[in-house]
Amino acid sequence: MPKPDIHQLEERVLALMGEFRRLKKENQGLSRQVDQLNREKEAMVKEQSSNQGTLERLSQLESLSRKNEKDRKVVRTKVQTLLDNLEKFDLA
Repeated sequence: MPKPDIHQLEERVLALMGEFRRLKKENQGLSRQVDQLNREKEAMVKEQSSNQGTLERLSQLESLSRKNEKDRKVVRTKVQTLLDNLEKFDLA
């Protein structure tokens, strides 16, 4: 009677060892995936930081563009006024 019990125990130990190896291998694969995802995350954080700087610069340029457009309108109006005054001066 003890022989079948020992045989069953050996089979169960072998099955457990096989399952342990499988889980260890799966864990290693998952660890590699986690490492890869962490590297990708770091790259994305750097890219996001770079993009943030670019967006800030773009916002500054847009603001300057709006200011320049307002200035151009003021200058155009002044030039037009001066031209109108010159035409009136020539007629007088």
